[in-house]
Amino acid sequence: MNKMNLRMTIFFLVCLGLTLAEDDIVVQLWEKKGKIRGHVLKSGKGLDHYAFQEIPYAAPPTGQNRFKEPKEPDDWKGILNTTVNKRVCMQALSYLNVPDSMKMSEDCLFLNVYTPMKPGNGEKASLSVLFWIHGGAYFFGSGAYQYYNPKFFIDAGIVVVTINYRLGPFGFLTTADGVIPANLGLKDTILALKWVHRNIHLFGGDSKRITVAGQSVGAYSAGYLQLNRELRGKIHGFILESGSPLSPVAIQDDPRHFAFSMGKVLDSTFKSNRSEDLLDLLMRTPAKSISKADVPNDRYTAKVLARNIIWTPTIENGDNPSAAVTKPMHKALIIGDFIQAPLLTGFCSGEFRTFLMNLTVEEIARRGGSFDQNASYIIDSRLHVADNDVGIAASKYKSIYTNGTFKNDPGAFVRFLSGDTFITPVIRHAELASKFSPVYLYQFSYQGVMDGLSYLPNVTGTDSVAHTAELKYLFGGVEGHAGDPTDYPESDQLTMKRMLVLWTNFIKYQNPTPNSNPLSENIVWPRVRGDNIQYLNINHTLEILSNLKSYDVVERLLNNYMNPPLVVF
Repeated sequence: MNKMNLRMTIFFLVCLGLTLAEDDIVVQLWEKKGKIRGHVLKSGKGLDHYAFQEIPYAAPPTGQNRFKEPKEPDDWKGILNTTVNKRVCMQALSYLNVPDSMKMSEDCLFLNVYTPMKPGNGEKASLSVLFWIHGGAYFFGSGAYQYYNPKFFIDAGIVVVTINYRLGPFGFLTTADGVIPANLGLKDTILALKWVHRNIHLFGGDSKRITVAGQSVGAYSAGYLQLNRELRGKIHGFILESGSPLSPVAIQDDPRHFAFSMGKVLDSTFKSNRSEDLLDLLMRTPAKSISKADVPNDRYTAKVLARNIIWTPTIENGDNPSAAVTKPMHKALIIGDFIQAPLLTGFCSGEFRTFLMNLTVEEIARRGGSFDQNASYIIDSRLHVADNDVGIAASKYKSIYTNGTFKNDPGAFVRFLSGDTFITPVIRHAELASKFSPVYLYQFSYQGVMDGLSYLPNVTGTDSVAHTAELKYLFGGVEGHAGDPTDYPESDQLTMKRMLVLWTNFIKYQNPTPNSNPLSENIVWPRVRGDNIQYLNINHTLEILSNLKSYDVVERLLNNYMNPPLVVF
């Protein structure tokens, strides 16, 4: 080898060594669980940030841990490679296919940490933290990088944590007597948040500046965490996008019924009503069989969305020290018995269009006709309206949306479903919480190319911006938008920049408009103050509006007819 070749070889090896040293980011976790290796990724602006993917925050919920409350993971020796997401939790067929690079597994209780600050560089852990809970109707989805790419939040100097939690029956089937504990998916989320409190300083995050956020059922979970007494003082703010625990589909009243229905679906000869016998059956049944079991929803068959959502949180016995939900959210909000931290919440203007993707207008009208014929389909039983008032209350409720019938006015039917399932509960949540802490309410009305929802059916008389639309302007990945922002129209790019400024301001300052900013048209986003429900309408322009979606009329109606115990709204 001549001198020139030798010099080139040495130069190459030195460069390679520098690259490996830069990419070989190793962190010793708190409490000596073990070391993890991360790697370098690029932010939205092309800057380096540091990613740690598939960090185990709990012991695998497999074997004897199946259908048990989550446990701390065992320590490990050596360095655990946390540079790729390979597993999602067991889930049923869904709106989103699992990426080819991933597989379903019961061993799925992982979280991911992304930080703009290189761990171990000696800088003070002072960055705000976004703790993101994914949506997916509690039966599909993931917090993996492939689903939620946080690169745009990273550019604002924020540490982002995304998580997996048990889904479907693995996370929410319960015998309601302690044999199979309730709310396992929520308890997974709580354990993940505790992990963040213990460890986030190692990644530059400040454990006193954590904002818990989620969309759809992720917002349900974030809302339920507001009730958790153990977490008081540990959460700095909340973001609830398109979801509140006050929604009729956010809580399960009869979980034991569905648990034993699962047993009968798995084994047609199963006749027992003993919880121990059901647990024995579930423990010896393959995970895929449980995940695919078609348990009929014979309790809320009228609910167009709820018929698919069986496995959801439920109220537990308050004597259980690890209980996640011990009281209805509605009552807790009224009396102020919740974590009184700043809240940013809102919805898309035409939420329910997403759930009509496989229906024709004729089919939508036909389902509307079933609501015309049955008042109990319109007035949820958890409102506890007196039996002799249900008919008149339903008639008045429907008249808010149409002077005719839902069958002849399917647009009105869709507006009702959007309101009943998403919009009305979110506004009620905002209104009640605002009496105790700062609340900022929004409506996302911008319809662009980036949301990727142009395939949804158009129904005359409905708003067009559907469930999940706002996510595309915040994240990359399966749940975000594809490609580069510059691939989209300028108005889409502007909307994305505005959304990120507002959201990251809230995460950092608990105020989405702490100072004047030309990008957000120098708007000052006002707080909701009791009965004065002002909100930010996010469209091609930003506007401060009030009198949202006939909410005041709906609220007067429901307040007039509903009775305790107050559960949904």
